[in-house]
Amino acid sequence: MPIALPPPCLLEISGADAAAFAHAQFASDVRALAVGHWQWSAWLSAQGRVRALFRLLRVADDRLVAAWWGVPVAALRDELARYVFRSRVQLRAGAAAAAAGYFDPTQLPAGIAPPSADAFRDDGRVCVLPVAGGAAPRWIAFGDAAALAGAVASDDALARWRAADIEAGLVEIGQDQADRQLPAWLGLDRLGAVSVTKGCYPGQEIVARMHFRGGNKRWLHRLAFRSAALPPPGLALDGDDGAVHGEVVAAAWTGSAEGLALAVLPPLPAGAHLHAPDAGASFRVICAVHDASA
Repeated sequence: MPIALPPPCLLEISGADAAAFAHAQFASDVRALAVGHWQWSAWLSAQGRVRALFRLLRVADDRLVAAWWGVPVAALRDELARYVFRSRVQLRAGAAAAAAGYFDPTQLPAGIAPPSADAFRDDGRVCVLPVAGGAAPRWIAFGDAAALAGAVASDDALARWRAADIEAGLVEIGQDQADRQLPAWLGLDRLGAVSVTKGCYPGQEIVARMHFRGGNKRWLHRLAFRSAALPPPGLALDGDDGAVHGEVVAAAWTGSAEGLALAVLPPLPAGAHLHAPDAGASFRVICAVHDASA
């Protein structure tokens, strides 16, 4: 059955200069995005930290929609509006009425066939796009609540979806995590959410320096954990030596008092143990997400 998900925030960028504006502000190569297709993208601070991570949809030549779960859309719109200047661009904030996740393409809303990996389908009621990465294909739909009314709303179902996101190395940047992480730490280059060839955008110098000169000392790791409470984003993780090694960026239950998590850490081998004493949680490294064997 489809799984009910929290509705995404939506930011519509429209007008004759919409693509040029988004290309100059966002870290992905927006000009390469064709109508009817989508890409991962991010908006970075001047210091290269991730302010927002989202799926960017090219609805028309002069219209894009950014969809994400996390930072309040009004705050992002107001911040972006400071850079419009004389550009022929309108920014409109909103939210989908409902959203659902699908493991089975035969259960997609009636009349919508599964889109290809970098495409989306919108029939005016709902928009459907695939979820990249992971062991099995998945799809997300958002839009009209009536069209998505059959989705199962339960903690267990949502935990299953979140665990699949973690298996795929996908994170959400919530308000508490905004402007804290560098793209390389979250594996955004792996997602294609940052470009090192397209030219200037906020934070581009930091991204390019890390890419071409190296020096990155942190990576996204997948962990197994045991805990009485779900580890929150930002939870500090200590090593056996007592030093803080990094922090959790996502977590999901997979069973009673156990689950999977993603954390930003220095390179650690599979099997390494970490702790969060204040939370009463223990963690074991499964792999670095960028590792081909993950």
